[in-house]
Amino acid sequence: MKKSEYELLEGQWDADGMETDPKVLEKSVLYEKHPQKPIAYVTFNAPDRLNALPVASLERVGDLVREAEVDDDVKVIVFRGAGPCFGTGADASELGHYIGYGRGKDRASRRRPAQRQRMLPDRNLIFGAFTNPITNCLKATISQVHGYCYGGHMQIALATDLVVASPDALFTHPAFRYLGAAPQDMYAWIENLGLKKMKEIMLTMRPLEANEAERIGFVNKVVPRDELDQWTEDYATAITMMPLDGIMMGKAMMQMMMAARGKGVGEMTGWVGHGWATNLVLEEGEFNFLRERRDKGLGRTLRERDEAVAPFFRLGGRLRKRDGGSSA
Repeated sequence: MKKSEYELLEGQWDADGMETDPKVLEKSVLYEKHPQKPIAYVTFNAPDRLNALPVASLERVGDLVREAEVDDDVKVIVFRGAGPCFGTGADASELGHYIGYGRGKDRASRRRPAQRQRMLPDRNLIFGAFTNPITNCLKATISQVHGYCYGGHMQIALATDLVVASPDALFTHPAFRYLGAAPQDMYAWIENLGLKKMKEIMLTMRPLEANEAERIGFVNKVVPRDELDQWTEDYATAITMMPLDGIMMGKAMMQMMMAARGKGVGEMTGWVGHGWATNLVLEEGEFNFLRERRDKGLGRTLRERDEAVAPFFRLGGRLRKRDGGSSA
């Protein structure tokens, strides 16, 4: 039987720091089809963790997209989040461990992983088994976003054809904050946000608010939170009126143009750049996410880093609201 990417990577990464229980992975990402319409739903189902997903479950997302893509009863795939938000990407407690950093504090367990340990999880899992199936999907795709859309979930929003959001949606990638300005698919960011806005988000590490995202063309429509489900279904239903062949041929032609505009090179900047970024040298006094998480715990680390900047630039919705900024 074919092995999963996370099974193949078990000897590369710190397996003790990763969640790979098949039952947990299956529960964290749900799949269902509309009872009357050719619409499939991929639902992120870890609301108690703001839908932060085990890294291994990202492969499940890609597998579900492939399943829907070959199902002639599906024309549209909708991505959505259970609970308070769309999602906050991969579980931050696993970051570092998935490229080979150990859990201990001794020199042996904290040694820098080899470049091959950094490249393979990103190329084969984070991009190859997760983002790329969405980007390359020949069915129509929609992100239904409320609350946080961070990290891997931002990658999904960048990859889908349409984004419908509620006013409380916030979009960014925390990797900018913890690793610097490089480790992303630069094609996807620049095409979706435009060069100047992408640079602003990347360099200041602030989240993009829903109304602003709509103005620059990244979000297709901002709708009231209590109307989000219906608006998303309305968009999906409108798409389903098109012949399936028409959808898939149209998506294929769009991908030709994306290739001509640099899509392939952009994808490589993601996994190659991430290998560079996770090997960066931090100067005295610069924020070290892995060390801070080890010494202070994840919650305190994230809170203190957020409090170091003005409310407009904070990722945490409650901190933004409490200090007069926007709410997530």
